[in-house]
Amino acid sequence: MKTSALVAAVAVGALATALAKPSVVLPAGWIQSGHPKADCASSVVIAAGAPTAKVFNIDCKSGDQGFQTLMQQIAGTDYAGKRVRLSAQVHGEKIVGWGSVWMRGDSGQRMATAFDNMKDRPLKGDFGWKQVEVVLDIPADTTTLSFGFLLDGPGRLQATSFQLEVVPDTTPTTGQLGLPVLPRQAENLSPP
Repeated sequence: MKTSALVAAVAVGALATALAKPSVVLPAGWIQSGHPKADCASSVVIAAGAPTAKVFNIDCKSGDQGFQTLMQQIAGTDYAGKRVRLSAQVHGEKIVGWGSVWMRGDSGQRMATAFDNMKDRPLKGDFGWKQVEVVLDIPADTTTLSFGFLLDGPGRLQATSFQLEVVPDTTPTTGQLGLPVLPRQAENLSPP
């Protein structure tokens, strides 16, 4: 992943964490987050033909430019130093931008020490229920693990049957280690 794409992805993840909204009634552990001006609705809905009776649902209006995510944040203790897979069953309708399942490991104040949001293999268009996954090597100093699914731009993305599990080291990874440690001091405060 190019550095600029990784920086943008981390910024999206940071914004998602910072803008968590408790307004939608979701099962315990789940939060809604995203761009404050996104014209999206998140919910749990009954879905005929889905792998489970109810599914998580993100529906963004035509012309929407923002993103919405449904996510969880947990302590990284049980996953630190291990290879971890997040998988889910997903269904998409008229996805114009992109959707994904995503996972991020943070180490204290260092955000995204491991990250994958499927930006290099986005969910687009219309598709029936299928399993997707992200697999990351979670650094040993990871303190927080964040994960969920997101929709950026118009369309509808549904997800259910999430699984978060430690997998053998022989399982191929899909993401990358995150950004290097941020500098401690500001640089180039005026143009050179």
